[in-house]
Amino acid sequence: MTNREALLESAITSLQEKGYAGTTARDVAARAGVSLGAIGYHFGTVQELLDAALAEAVRRWFEPLIGMLSRSEPPLSFAQLGSALDRLLDTLADNRPLVIAYFEALLRAERSVRLRTELAADLDEFRQALSAGIAVLLAEQPEIAGPDPQAAASLVMATFDGLIIQWLLAPDQVPTGQQIADTLSRTAALAASALASIDPA
Repeated sequence: MTNREALLESAITSLQEKGYAGTTARDVAARAGVSLGAIGYHFGTVQELLDAALAEAVRRWFEPLIGMLSRSEPPLSFAQLGSALDRLLDTLADNRPLVIAYFEALLRAERSVRLRTELAADLDEFRQALSAGIAVLLAEQPEIAGPDPQAAASLVMATFDGLIIQWLLAPDQVPTGQQIADTLSRTAALAASALASIDPA
């Protein structure tokens, strides 16, 4: 492992353990086994190192989620939606430090164009994978005029962000994936029924 890689891994670990505000250059350098000067040499400033670490931490959390959504076989169906959502929710417990780092990254991104750009790219990759999955779901029900997959994906992502906040504060009050899937299915059916009952005249 190079000094640059050691610094990045050390910063990620420190962010997970102490958060952005609690991470110091001295701690990161000591854990990496390098001098303080190595931070400036490889990253320019401590802030740039922490921004890179935050972006990498978020990427590591998103990567398996994107892989789950992008798998080609078998395609996601409405019948599988509940269990798929449960697997997504399970990643929260498995990656709590990364989840917290994600929210810290969102706050930090307001002051870092580079971090904001990288996070936006990660979110867009997640959106594209989710959009493709939604398109498959909509294709199963051609009788229903489905929403635009991109817009639907953004809405699902916003809902998932809200669930994450609820989970961080009160995990026992977050509905299961199956409950969410059932609610979405019933809502879609209700909306379709309401639209069908509208008199075009």
